[in-house]
Amino acid sequence: MSSHTLYTPEVRAAVLAHYQRAAEMIAANFPLAPVEAIEYYPGPGGRAEYTASLHHPVPDSIQTVEIGEFGHTKRYIAIAPNSLLWLVHHNAIGFASWTPSRLDPESVGFGRIILSALHGATVDDLEWAMLLIQSALRDRRVECIPVLGAGITATLFIPFSDAPTYESVRSSLHDVADTAAASHPLLTTTVDPPKQRAVHVCVATNAVGRISALPYTLEGNEALEMMTPIEWDELGKVRNGAVTAYNSAERLAKGDVFGRLAKELAGQPFAELRR
Repeated sequence: MSSHTLYTPEVRAAVLAHYQRAAEMIAANFPLAPVEAIEYYPGPGGRAEYTASLHHPVPDSIQTVEIGEFGHTKRYIAIAPNSLLWLVHHNAIGFASWTPSRLDPESVGFGRIILSALHGATVDDLEWAMLLIQSALRDRRVECIPVLGAGITATLFIPFSDAPTYESVRSSLHDVADTAAASHPLLTTTVDPPKQRAVHVCVATNAVGRISALPYTLEGNEALEMMTPIEWDELGKVRNGAVTAYNSAERLAKGDVFGRLAKELAGQPFAELRR
C-alpha cells in the first residue's frame, strides 16, 4: 500500500468522494471483516495489486483482525469507515473480502455466486443467468441478493445466519451451480469452457482468503464502476456500468439497498440449502 499519489487529481477526488458516501454502508454490512485493498498501476484500467495480509505496522486507530491458527496467523485490516478511508488515502480504489460471519472470520456470513459473461454473451444473457440461479436457489428455499459488477458480471450474495463452514457452503453451491448448468445451455461451470457464448458460474471464492469485490466498492477500470446492489424488480432497469464513482451519489441517496435486503434475510439458515 503506497503513500504517494498514484492517480490524477480528478480520479482521487472522485474515489474519495465516493467512499465518503459509501464507507458507512460497507462497514455496516461487513463490520470488522478482513479486507484486501486493491490499487491500480499506473491508474484506473491498469494492473491490479492487492494488499493481502499485513506485513507492516498501521496506525493504532486502524483496527485489524487475525486469521488462522496460533503460530500461523495472518493479520488483515478490518472493515470500518476510518480504515477504508485511510486505505483510499493510500491509493486503494477497490475493496474485497471473503464475507465471513460476524461471529467468526473463518465461517461464512454470505455465500457468493459470481456470474461472468463469456465469448460474446450479453447483458441480457447475464440477467437471464441471474434469474436461473435465483430459481435454482429458491428450489432449495434460499434467497440471494443481486449485485451488478463491472463489465458484464454479477455476484449473488446469500446471507446465512448460522455461520456454516466454507467447505460445506462451497460444496453445496457447487451442486446448485452444476444442477443449473446441466439444465440450461447458457450456463457453464467449466473452469476453461469452450469459446462459445455462455455465462460462467463460479463458487470457488467461498473459501478463507479467496476474495471477491464487496457491494458499493469500485472497480479499477477507467469508468470506476460501482458494484451496485439492486432489488430483483430493478433487474433490466439498472444496468451494468450505469453507476460509477462520478455519479454514485444519486444511487447511494436511495439508501443501503444491500443492507435492507440482508436484514430481510437475516434469519436464513444454511440448513435450508442442504435439504
